[in-house]
Amino acid sequence: MILGSCSDMGEPEVLLPQMEVETADIDFSTITVGSPQIRQIQIINSGEGQLNGELTLIQDSSVYALQPHGVYTLSGDDTLDVELTFTPSAEFTYAGQILISSDDLGNPEHVIGLTGVGTALPVPALTVSTSSINFGTILTATSSQEQITLSSTGNDTLVISSIDFDLGVYSVDVNTPIELIPGASQVLTITFQPDGAGTFSGSLTIVSNSPSTPDIVSLSGDAETPVSYAGAIQPVWNSNCTNCHGSSAGLSLSSYTNLMLGSSSGSVVISGDGANSLIVRKLKGQAGSLMPLGGSALSASTITTIETWINQGALNN
Repeated sequence: MILGSCSDMGEPEVLLPQMEVETADIDFSTITVGSPQIRQIQIINSGEGQLNGELTLIQDSSVYALQPHGVYTLSGDDTLDVELTFTPSAEFTYAGQILISSDDLGNPEHVIGLTGVGTALPVPALTVSTSSINFGTILTATSSQEQITLSSTGNDTLVISSIDFDLGVYSVDVNTPIELIPGASQVLTITFQPDGAGTFSGSLTIVSNSPSTPDIVSLSGDAETPVSYAGAIQPVWNSNCTNCHGSSAGLSLSSYTNLMLGSSSGSVVISGDGANSLIVRKLKGQAGSLMPLGGSALSASTITTIETWINQGALNN
């Protein structure tokens, strides 16, 4: 007799996968255009069976990237590390989604919302209020001042490392370095102080971290030696005019004080305006009879000296 036996083991055990994704929505906040930012995502199979699924990126542009992406497989108690990269390409707000699907019957899908904002590259920029300054004509041993404004017009801190002149007759009232946050400005007072007569054409060079560096401002100014009233003007009156205009005829040219008092008709000197001063017009024959009356006309160079003295401010020097 042959005996047989059998064993009733029941249904075979089924090993089930279980997907866990702890990452919630991801907000990259504000990122500089072209600068990649990376976040990590973990997909965990906490079950005992094999987990099969797919990683899908749903987005409005190519600024988001997943590595790895597509189909994945995870054994029980295994973890998949996923790298999400956000690289904004413009100043824009980007939204997207990551869809993680699996064969976990209790959790077949997990969605992660994505948000990120691109902002412009941080670039400092310098704007100078003018590209040239003309100080006009001044007297030697005096000075003149003009102002310019340096403005930080970029979106990063402007650092001005040096402010230099190529001529020693120009100077500025600030020291470097100067740091200006976006929107800030710095007023510079530039002084022209010539050391002699002549024309002074120079430049101001501003070196900074602005893409425009170096920024150059052209400078120009003239200086002339002052005409002395005592040495060059009163002797002309004494030699040619005081016989008639010593203390009579409504105008006295016997002294600076009397000259500036004018005549019975009013002022004969307009300080700073030799061409329109009555005394110059009289000497040129442009206002009534040519002066000196009945005498020889003054030379053109002598009249020019008188006119220059008036243009220089008619100083009692």
